[in-house]
Amino acid sequence: MIIHKYNGCGNNFIVLDYEEETDYSQFAEKWCGKDQFDTDGLIAVKTQPLEMIYYNKDGSRAPMCGNGIRCFARYVWEKNIVKSLQFDVQTLAGTISIEILEQEPFYCVAQMGTPDYSIKRLAVAQTNSDSIVDQTLIIDEEEVQLTCLFMGTIHTVVFVEDAQAQLKKDLGEKICHHPMFKEKTNVNFVQLISETEMFVRTYERGVGWTLACGTGCCAAYVVAKDHGYLSKDEVTVYLEQGALVITGDQQIQMMGPAVVEWSKELEG
Repeated sequence: MIIHKYNGCGNNFIVLDYEEETDYSQFAEKWCGKDQFDTDGLIAVKTQPLEMIYYNKDGSRAPMCGNGIRCFARYVWEKNIVKSLQFDVQTLAGTISIEILEQEPFYCVAQMGTPDYSIKRLAVAQTNSDSIVDQTLIIDEEEVQLTCLFMGTIHTVVFVEDAQAQLKKDLGEKICHHPMFKEKTNVNFVQLISETEMFVRTYERGVGWTLACGTGCCAAYVVAKDHGYLSKDEVTVYLEQGALVITGDQQIQMMGPAVVEWSKELEG
């Protein structure tokens, strides 16, 4: 079996061709850990129709991965699985349309779908509200104001003065595992730099702290825009190892790179 390591702004993955008999949940749990290839997740490339199958490093299936879809796009283009610079990819979050803007260095735009604030998409415990917008949650006797939405997967957005400082705290983990979220939640700490720039750090369910989260950046953009924090329908989101450009209104677009790190044959 040939496996490949790709990364998108530091968010890294094992990428491999789909095989019917492989248990990808078990495979991700075994090979994505720090004692093996130290990746955030696994992408299986299925064809006819073209589909991205994504698993977090703990073996849990996720509907979509924003940085992963760009890595998927580079893989299928360079392996001649697709012949056009524009193509569609099936995911559990719906169809994602891709356009490759540059081949070297690789840069593409993904149509990430429509944000959804509705409670039923968030898998939260019963609540009297139809949405969770600027809701106060008590954690360790402190008030945390958060907004939740489905943007490719379940996301929570928390605005902070210093996103990087959250890495030394356990607030992200506690929000992720809060009993309100029956299926857990990705937690995005958003630091506004200007009306067109932000810095985001994400605690990802099934992974922990990640260097980047594409769907999380889209969620951060949507919430910031809906709160009136942005001067136009476009933002540059800075991450630890790169930046993404997020645009759109009803349909959200994400633009960013994908990098190939290595390929090798896996034995056993």
